Amino acid sequence: MSVAREEEPEAQPAIRLSIPAELRYLRLARVTAAAIAADLDFSVQDVDDVRVAVDELSALLIEDAGPGSELEICFTLDQTRITGEGRMTGGSTSEPKLHPVAAELLALVIDHYDVSVGKTGRMFRFSKQPEGGRE
Repeated sequence: MSVAREEEPEAQPAIRLSIPAELRYLRLARVTAAAIAADLDFSVQDVDDVRVAVDELSALLIEDAGPGSELEICFTLDQTRITGEGRMTGGSTSEPKLHPVAAELLALVIDHYDVSVGKTGRMFRFSKQPEGGRE
């Protein structure tokens, strides 16, 4: 007698991006996020939603970054979701203030997000599933 075993999907490696905490480098974060979402076969709209979320959240973290500050974003994936965690080091540790319009935009384009301040600096986290699979 043989038992058929269902194979578990292979875990995807985390993708890390570290850039200087300057507005001119945010395009690297946007392009990276969009490429990762496209690789998950997200729709064009969902890819753009991820790009917008990374742009808004990253800009919030670095808005008053000091010289030498860095932004690191770690993207993790599973079969249907992209999760991003961003940290700014070497800058302000004050609570970032998200503009109400930006908060409304983020609520429209991603499933979940939060912004906080930890011991090492400002942080964000977001997750996004394709439109058909929202939580």
